[in-house]
Amino acid sequence: MSRNATAVALSLPDARGWDFGDYPYALEPLTLPHPGDPWPLASDAGPELREACRGLLAAADDGALLTEPVTEEGLERLFWFRWITGHHISFVLWRLVAAALDRLGAGEEEDLATAREIRHHVRAYSAMMLYTGSSTPAVYNAAIRPSMYRLHSTFSGTWAADFPAVRSLFRGRKVPPVPAAEADALVREVALGHRIHLGTAAKLVSDGRSLLQHLVDNPPERQPRMWTSVFDCYFLTLRAPVAGQEVLAQLLRRCKAVAMDLTTNGLYPAVAHYPGTAPDELCTPDVLACEHELTDIVLRTAALATATSAEPTGTGPTSPRRSG
Repeated sequence: MSRNATAVALSLPDARGWDFGDYPYALEPLTLPHPGDPWPLASDAGPELREACRGLLAAADDGALLTEPVTEEGLERLFWFRWITGHHISFVLWRLVAAALDRLGAGEEEDLATAREIRHHVRAYSAMMLYTGSSTPAVYNAAIRPSMYRLHSTFSGTWAADFPAVRSLFRGRKVPPVPAAEADALVREVALGHRIHLGTAAKLVSDGRSLLQHLVDNPPERQPRMWTSVFDCYFLTLRAPVAGQEVLAQLLRRCKAVAMDLTTNGLYPAVAHYPGTAPDELCTPDVLACEHELTDIVLRTAALATATSAEPTGTGPTSPRRSG
């Protein structure tokens, strides 16, 4: 990637108009620090990034986060954009959660605020699973799933370099030492994410099983050492020394693009054809509430990550589920 392209990808977004990639639903690479390097913190945001976030939230309140609506011919491009860009947001969320987990123990008042931040980011990760999984089964099985298989026959999200730091939380193995008032709510959010993951797999995959689950039945003789690099290459993720402010600027760019997509097209675009009804796991009131709030969740993620005081208030609901 050229220096000019790198500068654009790490820069702050404008408040209005599509400026992600070269055109609506195009992609940008994500640059993250190597695992073990410092996590990005809200204190890294700086006044410029906070001002950009406030501009984004104001544009949302004004109803200005609109772009070209997707056509039926453009659905594959849209769902590929959602697949890659939604995962990028997830990777940054994992880092933000890991940073917040490290801050627990600072004191009762501070821990309460940190626990609420963790709970939001866990919910935001669930929202990203709904977003990346919003493809029709036809597009997923014709374009997205084969693209993973071409790189590796057992391609898996567990290969992500940033996931081990938060694996215990997201797998529900251990509740972090959050204040008692927040513990039950956090457990519910983790359970919600697990249910969304199962429901999305049931919706998109013919046998409801991931490539990793097939691996359990056919384990390799030895574990390759390049899995994390394969994963990063697939998801257009670069590893390099990068400042926390630059990581957060990339998050803000993606939150804006995703909000524009959702405001314009809804979670389930009207020109897409979804066969049958959704799996039971995706029809519960808490999952439907997460769908309904998805745009606000994305914008609140930007505000929390950059410690911006303003919060989205006027984005409106994401479109309801389409059942046929």
